[in-house]
Amino acid sequence: MFERLGAGVYRWRLLVFISSLIGVVLCAIVGFGVIPKLDSGGFNDPGSDSAAVEKILQEDFDSPGADLIVALKGTVSADDLAFAALGKLIADEISALAGVKRVNSYWLTPSPALKSTDGNGGVLLVTYDPASVVAGSVITDEIRGIIGTVDLGSTAVYLGGSAAVSQAITGQISSDLARSESIAIPLTIILLLIVFGSMVAAGMPLLVGLASILGSFFVLYLLTYLTDVSVFALNLVTGLGLGLGIDYSLLVVSRFREELASGKEVSAAVARTVASAGRTVVFSGLTVALTLAALLFFPQFFLRSFAFGGISVVAFAVFGAVIVLPAVLGLLGPRINLLRIRRSIDKPNRGARWATLAQAIMRRPWPVVIGCTAVLMLLAWPAVGAKYGQIDERALPKSNIAVLDSAAITNNFPGLGRAPIEVMMPGELSAE
Repeated sequence: MFERLGAGVYRWRLLVFISSLIGVVLCAIVGFGVIPKLDSGGFNDPGSDSAAVEKILQEDFDSPGADLIVALKGTVSADDLAFAALGKLIADEISALAGVKRVNSYWLTPSPALKSTDGNGGVLLVTYDPASVVAGSVITDEIRGIIGTVDLGSTAVYLGGSAAVSQAITGQISSDLARSESIAIPLTIILLLIVFGSMVAAGMPLLVGLASILGSFFVLYLLTYLTDVSVFALNLVTGLGLGLGIDYSLLVVSRFREELASGKEVSAAVARTVASAGRTVVFSGLTVALTLAALLFFPQFFLRSFAFGGISVVAFAVFGAVIVLPAVLGLLGPRINLLRIRRSIDKPNRGARWATLAQAIMRRPWPVVIGCTAVLMLLAWPAVGAKYGQIDERALPKSNIAVLDSAAITNNFPGLGRAPIEVMMPGELSAE
């Protein structure tokens, strides 16, 4: 079956290549818009007691928690007329925004909890409308814009709460991904050049890995219209996409070059490559995808998102390595070895050193097992001190503005530093 598949891919190689190229371009255009649509939440079980209480508070008491805390800290009392006018002005402008459900503030409800410990500050509690079509990140940006246009004088403004932290986490993940890829991709290119000895051959696995990532971004973008998707899925997609794309393509390209070196025609080499390496890739991909599918049964969309991203990137990596890459190899033929950096890349016995290493391991299996286990335990040792909890500003670098603002709010407004524990007592009699 796989050999017939390889023959079919070779026969339609140009069509497969052009169609795939168009698909990758479309995935890139659409997929890069996925980041603003992702959510940094999803850690709670929707069927838990806490979720049930939150739903009752929203529906029966119309009292959801504030999404954004806007803290104003000045040099005069919060009851000063000019300070109060500033607070009311900001509150009125925020209330007029689409997607804002409610704005409560010290100047509307003069509660001691909304006033700083030294009396020179007050807060606005902004609640977003969950039914609004306006994204929370957009509302947060608009609020930042309002604050930027108001004459604050000597008043400092700090933004906290889940909306500010969520936006900061999304931005941090985006910058971390860009930084990690700027390091990983050049290192990967160097390693592939060492392995293949040819710039053209070395570029194939990297292209499949990048195409797999773009394809998965496209799938995640579409899924955001059907369900919530966690921003943390991007980390899995980029890591797994590069890893599997390169891993699977290494098998395919290496086998293709071996078939060419043994004297086969290009068409036969492609067919044999898909029949051998392609079969391995397909069954490996199925195993990984089925393992990731277990995450679909968890109620938290944070975990389900890893399944969405993981399964999609595995599918694209397998498709790229078994269908698209053989088509490209069929077009290139012996030109896969162009731009050589060493001459001995076609020798069929170049794997002798790996065979020698494998034989040495099999002669002394227990010392190798013990040694590898010791190394793995040493690498895992930092996990012993891991502290588990909900995602908040502590997940960000200490220099992040969201961390600094949250610390300032905690120091000046102790009652707002952490989410309160809400207790609901149902009863048959009126609360009055």
